[in-house]
Amino acid sequence: MAKLSNDLELLSSRTGQEFLQTFVDLLQEVAQVDFIAVSELRVTDRERFQVQAGWMDDESLEKFEYDACFTPCLEAIKSAKLVLVHKDVQTAFPKDDLLQQKGLESFIGYPVSNIDGEVIGLIQLGWRRQTSSEECDQILDTISDFADRIAAELENLRMMRILKALARGPDMHSSGGVFHLITQQVQALLGVNAVFAAECSPADKRLFNILAYCEGGEWLREMEGRSLTYEGRPCEHLETLEEFRIQSGLADAYPNQERYRTAPFDAYLGVRVDDALGNTVGHFVAFHNAPITTHKLETELLAILRDRLGFEILRRRSTLRECA
Repeated sequence: MAKLSNDLELLSSRTGQEFLQTFVDLLQEVAQVDFIAVSELRVTDRERFQVQAGWMDDESLEKFEYDACFTPCLEAIKSAKLVLVHKDVQTAFPKDDLLQQKGLESFIGYPVSNIDGEVIGLIQLGWRRQTSSEECDQILDTISDFADRIAAELENLRMMRILKALARGPDMHSSGGVFHLITQQVQALLGVNAVFAAECSPADKRLFNILAYCEGGEWLREMEGRSLTYEGRPCEHLETLEEFRIQSGLADAYPNQERYRTAPFDAYLGVRVDDALGNTVGHFVAFHNAPITTHKLETELLAILRDRLGFEILRRRSTLRECA
């Protein structure tokens, strides 16, 4: 492992995808694994991983995405603890298709956490043979030395993905347009069950109009264009607050909202959108089945998304006036 430690010093000048891929390549060379990956955790209606760098049988796994359910990966991210299986990993996780199909015998799942202690990714290694404690301890020491850097690179990749999407704008061939784009990016950023973007009705300030609504990765087209009243909904707090949260008990707090009882929602986050003069022009809302946590990165990116939503609402109004 001494050679690996020396080689990894060369990573100091590399960033992003290049850093992750080089780390994976060097670790594979020394550890002689049959499967290796650095993956980003993405949460919508269920936990999913997207491989940012990895190999399996000499084939690249970059951008490969899969569900975490029934896998040792899920155990690692739920517990935020190392999962280490020296032998018979297929027996321990019989419903993991990858383990069964590829014939893996041993496995390491190392959860990657950000500075706030949230698990945001996973380093995975697998062998078609048994491993020893001594062998794995040396590998884990190396991974531990670079875990914080890997976490930072995963967060940077996520931030750049969102910023690039905002800068590029919506796909002109898509019927969803920019409001779908913004809604999708808020959901991806927060990892929540559902998000909608809304405009304050220019005709009646007591109402808001839904511009885009995404739930569980699916667009609820029947909700788009609907006018809803602020009264009797948590959104009414955005009249006086820039942000309003309910971390649990959403259905109990608003028993008259049938949808809160039937949908898998327990938490709410609403963010008000103002114009340059401080007039409220809209808002976006996130729903989740667990508390919605935002730290520094999420807060900064939410501010960008909020401002973009406000800009697009005002541009939409201007276009409608010109066409009238």
